[in-house]
Amino acid sequence: MELVGWIGAEPEQRFIPSGAAVISFRVATKRWAGRSDDGSRTVETDWTAVEAWEKLAERCAQSLHKGSRVRVVGSLHTQSWEDRESGQKRYKTLVRAEEVLFLDARQERAADAEAVEETVGSDRTRANATPLRGTVTPSRYTSRSSR
Repeated sequence: MELVGWIGAEPEQRFIPSGAAVISFRVATKRWAGRSDDGSRTVETDWTAVEAWEKLAERCAQSLHKGSRVRVVGSLHTQSWEDRESGQKRYKTLVRAEEVLFLDARQERAADAEAVEETVGSDRTRANATPLRGTVTPSRYTSRSSR
């Protein structure tokens, strides 16, 4: 499964008893929902729960924030548990990320490069900071361990 969208709230990182890092976040994606009464196309937003584990989780915790644009590749997993109050069986389906591409990394790093340019003293030229922009590419982090 592949999702491209925006993170809607700050990601939540936790550590399980074995010490492995886990991060959870929700990705908002848009889809065409049909047409309104006046004939214009309508768009709806879907929210998908995503979790990443171990090194991928740690890297996501460093780089992702509310509003980050991401591409997530992973598989669907359904968790089930028994509700303590009602005794009913509950289910939650989420995407377990195998790969996360930080799509807004280029803009953030370009802004950082511009900030470096502005703080460069008069003894250094503007050209010294320019290569920072040219070498920036979107960041991709992959988790290949099996669970």
